[in-house]
Order: sequence, then structure tokens, then C-alpha cells
Amino acid sequence: MGCLGELVRILILEIGCNKKKKGFTLIEVLVVLVIIGITSSLLFLNIGLSETVSKNKLSLNTLFNYLSEESIITGNLIAWHANDKKDFIYIIDHQMQKQMLLDNTQSPWKNFSSNSKTFKYFDGSIMQLDKNDLSKPLIIFYPSGENSGGVISISFSNFIQEITINNNGKIETKIIEY
Repeated sequence: MGCLGELVRILILEIGCNKKKKGFTLIEVLVVLVIIGITSSLLFLNIGLSETVSKNKLSLNTLFNYLSEESIITGNLIAWHANDKKDFIYIIDHQMQKQMLLDNTQSPWKNFSSNSKTFKYFDGSIMQLDKNDLSKPLIIFYPSGENSGGVISISFSNFIQEITINNNGKIETKIIEY
């Protein structure tokens, strides 16, 4: 029985049942690398997607909040002009000179070019934006955080979206169904 016991001990040592594990196998390392790779790619895609959405899906509320903040930070008057197809943003500096603030190629206004739009001043006067010649600003943003305000109405097939830009800088959106 001594020989058999010695043979079993040699086989156990040869198989490795008696050894203490000192590292990871290749399969374990590969599995961990695959999990890390999938997790990091999902995280990267989510961050990239949120940046793309925030850059491309600029809403009118976001635009007006940006203009209000820009006016406060720079200390300049900022004028927003719009007609049926385009909108323009100008800085009116201390010498009352107009300077184009930004190229509004990503403006949400172009998304509404086929819709009928009106602008109602707080004095009650209403302007059809298809007839606006862009010489008169619709909204002026002041460095104090206030603005001239008004209500933009955009007509869709079965509802009207009203965006109220209050003088205190608060922006409210309301949907009116037909």
C-alpha cells in the first residue's frame, strides 16, 4: 500500500490539486478585459450621445436662457431678431454698435420655417413673423437679467405652442389644442 500511496501523492502533485493558486488564468483575465471594454464603451457612447443631443437639440427655451445669461455676463444688450425663416442675434455694445453674436445655424427656429408664427408684445401689438424685415428686434436682453419679453405663438397642424418670455427672464411654454 506504500507504493500506491506514493503514486497517489505523485499524481496529486502532478495534477496540481495540492498547489496554492498564485495568479489568474488567461480566461479569467480575458473575461475581465471584455467586461471592462463593454462597460467603458457603453459609458463613452452615453456621454457622446448626451453631448450630441445637447448640441443639436437646442430648444427655444435654452436659446433664450443662454441669451439672458450671455447678456448678464458680458454686460451688453443682446437683441434677438426673427422672421419666418431665420433668426439673428446681435450684441449692442456701449457705443450702440451691432455685432453679430453667433452664427445661428443650429438655431431651433429653422425647424419651424413651415409653421405660421406670430410675436405678441406685452403692449398688445401682434406681429406676423413672415412680414418682419428683421430691422426691429423682437426681444432685447438686458444685463440686469431682464428682457423686453413677449409671446411667440407657433402654429402646428392640431395645436399652437405659446412660448412666453417674461420680463423677469422666466420662460413658460404652453400648448393650446384646437
